Amino acid sequence: MRKIYLDTNVILEHAMQRSNYKQAMEIFHLAESGAIDCYTSAATFFTIAFFLQKEENSKQIFKTYFSFIKVITTSDEDLQAAVNSSFIDIEDAFQYYSALGKCDAFITFNKKDFIHHQSEKLPCFTPAEFLKALF
Repeated sequence: MRKIYLDTNVILEHAMQRSNYKQAMEIFHLAESGAIDCYTSAATFFTIAFFLQKEENSKQIFKTYFSFIKVITTSDEDLQAAVNSSFIDIEDAFQYYSALGKCDAFITFNKKDFIHHQSEKLPCFTPAEFLKALF
């Protein structure tokens, strides 16, 4: 599992220094060291920008993330598949289908919303589960 997709909530936990900050930090350290490759959608960064709009150092935060998180391309086909899926939360579907076929694992703190939709091609893990699977 070298190529992992980070759901918005993983990056947001870190950016906002919420309760799961340390788990996200461990994944980021692995990415910074080159042990794994992290990806997310451009939409994730739009969402994070909304939450960080009052932070004076938000540009520096993004520069840091851009140094080890790559933006994955979401195609029209990805969006169509998401809309036609059985996901209840369309944003979750957009994120999942953006990663499907491009990444080895989907990392989220909200695994319960993905558990019935995941495939063998893209298993879902919480950060703690992912870290445990690596070591």
